[in-house]
Amino acid sequence: MLFGDAEPGGRLPTTWPRRLADAPVVNVTPVDGVVAYEEGTSIGYRAWQRSGRAPAFWFGHGLGYTTWSYDSIAAEGTTVTVAVTNTGDRPGREVVQVYVDRALAGFDVVEAAPGESVLTTVFLPERAFQVWEEGGWRTVEGVHTVEAGRHAADPRLSATVTI
Repeated sequence: MLFGDAEPGGRLPTTWPRRLADAPVVNVTPVDGVVAYEEGTSIGYRAWQRSGRAPAFWFGHGLGYTTWSYDSIAAEGTTVTVAVTNTGDRPGREVVQVYVDRALAGFDVVEAAPGESVLTTVFLPERAFQVWEEGGWRTVEGVHTVEAGRHAADPRLSATVTI
């Protein structure tokens, strides 16, 4: 990968701060065996988004040897179709990430030659439209924003779905 013979395919599973003082949550030491989640459901990259501070690298960040354009998105129910184009001069791989209401809900890996456009369809799980309440999961009916992009802070396309 260092010499460009293979395309990197990994993406960061966490958000990396520029410096520890910037992190929205730093106290994660259990007290009496319990970690206090004072940030509520805004944990991980969502805490960063809420804080308004930018980390060094966002959840889902990754690099490759080519560039990509995100061309279109279509969402119906729990099915999302995204078109992307390899705009670089070499073959490449892209991890198309789909977020529902700013939470990662699905992803797919696509490959394309230079100038080639590809479609990917991501089937979103029911849990992407649910919240935990009173000991169980409840589906949140209504309009949800669906976004596709390269990482948590890079929504390139958006659509809405009604559940």
